[in-house]
Amino acid sequence: MVASGFPARWTSGRGKMVLVGAMCAQSRGKRGSMRDQTRTTSRLAGTVTAVLLAAALLAGCSSSSPGAAKSTSTTATTATTATTSGGSGSKSDIVIGAISSLTGAIAADFNGFVPGMQAYFDMANASGGINGHKLMLADNLDDGSNPSQFTQLTHTLLQQDHVFAVGISTFFFNPSLYSQSGTPTYGYNVSGNWNGPSNLFAAGGSIQDYQVGASPVAWLLEQTHSSSVAVISYGSAITASYNACNADANNLSKAGIKVSYTDLSASLGGNYTPAVQKMQQAGSDFVLTCMQSSDNITLARAIQQYGLKVHQLWLNGYDQSLLDQYSSLMQGVYLNVNGNVPFQAAKTFPGVYPGVQAYLSAMQSYEPKYVYSDQALQGWQSAALLAAGIQKAGSNVTPQNVIAQTNQITNFTAGGTTSVVNWTSAHTAQTFPACTAAVVVKGTQFAPVVTTGHQVFACFSPTVNLKNPVLVTPPAGTPGT
Repeated sequence: MVASGFPARWTSGRGKMVLVGAMCAQSRGKRGSMRDQTRTTSRLAGTVTAVLLAAALLAGCSSSSPGAAKSTSTTATTATTATTSGGSGSKSDIVIGAISSLTGAIAADFNGFVPGMQAYFDMANASGGINGHKLMLADNLDDGSNPSQFTQLTHTLLQQDHVFAVGISTFFFNPSLYSQSGTPTYGYNVSGNWNGPSNLFAAGGSIQDYQVGASPVAWLLEQTHSSSVAVISYGSAITASYNACNADANNLSKAGIKVSYTDLSASLGGNYTPAVQKMQQAGSDFVLTCMQSSDNITLARAIQQYGLKVHQLWLNGYDQSLLDQYSSLMQGVYLNVNGNVPFQAAKTFPGVYPGVQAYLSAMQSYEPKYVYSDQALQGWQSAALLAAGIQKAGSNVTPQNVIAQTNQITNFTAGGTTSVVNWTSAHTAQTFPACTAAVVVKGTQFAPVVTTGHQVFACFSPTVNLKNPVLVTPPAGTPGT
């Protein structure tokens, strides 16, 4: 769901919807061009489409009251007082609940998270669990893309079922009850409000920092020998888009890099031909877009029609189905893949990224529909973090100790699928060196962008000379090192 700066995880934000009437009409019917454009850019941090739809819902476009909570629970949801789990199940079970938007207007941007968690649990349980504890997803609840229903289901999980931990994948996350309860909470950060409390663990780190996004953009400018940047995003009402591109444009310009054209108030679903004409007149040779993927396609079509010779960096659009449909428009386009190892790295560099191969194999076995879903990858990473905390807790498996042990982990990579996250500080600060990855379209495939050898991560220090960006050594434990 969400849009971001180069690595979406670094530069996320959400905003209100301006065209509420139009969005309400779309939310009641089919989504049209507003498809799932960020299968792997969830953290524009995660999908512009979902943000816009959610904002429309928050603006009150639906007058219906919340319906009954929907559940696709894998086991019974009756609350008990099992010693280890704090919820239903045997004493050896760790019982987890989940709330996602499984139905409704924004479901396509959130429904892959729980399958990723479940695949990890299935893999772990097939090997005897974690320290002998089976990981059981007892409640898989659907908020129906409705904020009121999310609140209702929160009370169900925390105050009635007393689950040990919770997984969250929705735009409507409200941290107050979770932080108050002290329940270990893991999730897909598209709401920008996970930072602070020590028990809230967003995939990739709980902080969102727009200011670091310019570093990898500047590095890519250097790699492509580009010198004149055009930047395009939606307006400030759509903060997920605007904040990312506005910060990048400002920081690049301050560093003395020529920002030859900016349009930070582009229309959603608009006509971008005038923008392309102005880019051409300005001599732009690199385009950074913080728009949803369907609009990136429209922009790319205009670029092709006008013969504009530019490199393009999209913060949304890493989606094989999108490439299958529009490969002629996407040739040579660079795409953000967050701080994750690109899925293609496992095949491109056999044996170098075993964590990604393990993820792909487990997903093929347990949740084949969601193998290449960024949401599923974040669900997998969230489950891996819970498992790491349980492992470190040893015989003292309580929610409080799992939180305490997790917050001592300094080099978490979810088994080698993501850049290093330091959980001693990741609730309140960006982890440095900050590492990100990208892919480039070649033919009908996404190819990992490498820095040296087979390393897919470009890592940057807290201070970077954007006119001469220098990569730093990836931190210890970084996949591919």
